[in-house]
Amino acid sequence: MNDPFDDIVAGFYHAASGQLAWGEALKPFQQHIGAWLIQVQGIDFSRVAVTFSYEAGPCTPEAVLDYLCNWHRYDPRARLVMELGEGEWANCHEHFDEAFVARSAFYQDFLIPHGGRYVSGTQLFRAGDEVIMLGVHRGRHSIPLDRDEITYCRRLARHLAHAMRLYRAQRERAPLGNLGAELVSRVRTPIVLIDDHHHLCYANTAAREILERGDALIEHRGLLACRSSDDDAKLAMALRQLALAGNSYIGTNRGTDHAFLRIGRQLGKAVGLYLHAVRPQATMGSFGEQPLAMGFIHDPTARAKLDPFMVATAFDLTPAEARVAVALARGESVAEIAVEHTVSEQTIRTQVKSVLAKTGTDRQAELVGLLSTLPTTTLYLP
Repeated sequence: MNDPFDDIVAGFYHAASGQLAWGEALKPFQQHIGAWLIQVQGIDFSRVAVTFSYEAGPCTPEAVLDYLCNWHRYDPRARLVMELGEGEWANCHEHFDEAFVARSAFYQDFLIPHGGRYVSGTQLFRAGDEVIMLGVHRGRHSIPLDRDEITYCRRLARHLAHAMRLYRAQRERAPLGNLGAELVSRVRTPIVLIDDHHHLCYANTAAREILERGDALIEHRGLLACRSSDDDAKLAMALRQLALAGNSYIGTNRGTDHAFLRIGRQLGKAVGLYLHAVRPQATMGSFGEQPLAMGFIHDPTARAKLDPFMVATAFDLTPAEARVAVALARGESVAEIAVEHTVSEQTIRTQVKSVLAKTGTDRQAELVGLLSTLPTTTLYLP
């Protein structure tokens, strides 16, 4: 069988340049080495938070989600990798014997029931408090990587580290589209733009005030972060749900366009964060050439108002339709809206029908109920 080493390496650099999703680039590596899971992830050890994760393999989506949401905090193998130097490897079976595995909740309650068992891992590189790690996992009915396989993985990892550095540098330097930045800067609603690695690409003035206050959301070394590690996990899962990096996640290939989470409940200072996927092909590159998440922050300490811009974004309404929907939510009649907008009542009725169709509601009362569940945005008064 031909050695696919060169093809695997080429896939890494194609992913670094954005020509290939990371999950697709990792798949040939996973298949050739016979891994249960190949995982590249970032962990901010100052906050015990996963910043991103790309995977390939037959591992179930439930296992990955369970790890990212909960078990990454208790993974004894991650601490081994954190203590390594760049390019050094650790093999779990050389550090944790069968007696340790038998009494470890991580192994007995999580890893083995999900089908995993062994991992060989390396620290690809550090970026401030964040460690970028590679894990080559084998299943519970397999054997650990042997010496030749580890040597092979070590050779690949050097290229993977270089490719990932290029990928991150390119994304951090990527200019935000002038039109998108201008739009966000003019909106009074607190808005942030972040990528799938939590890199804070932009925050308007209202959002900066919330981040500087630091009650629930903060900026940490250029990343959007949460005060609570539990909230950090929720944010990572919400970004994963958007699938900004395309086919790079087990079980989350297509992605949704919206996600909502409440942050800071444990601290008694909750804010709402409504995430909307901004993809270049859908916005004609107005926000740049990389997919981003636009985050609308609801600050309950400020005066709240349903914002037509958010309503339009949430349900793909035209600006006129969004204004009509907001007016209905305020309790205005069709006649009152027509007078306010200086159009005919028939025009308003046509717009109402379009709003009902796009929101999947049948009656105005149902529409108003739906809008009441939408996170209200914050109106900062001069």
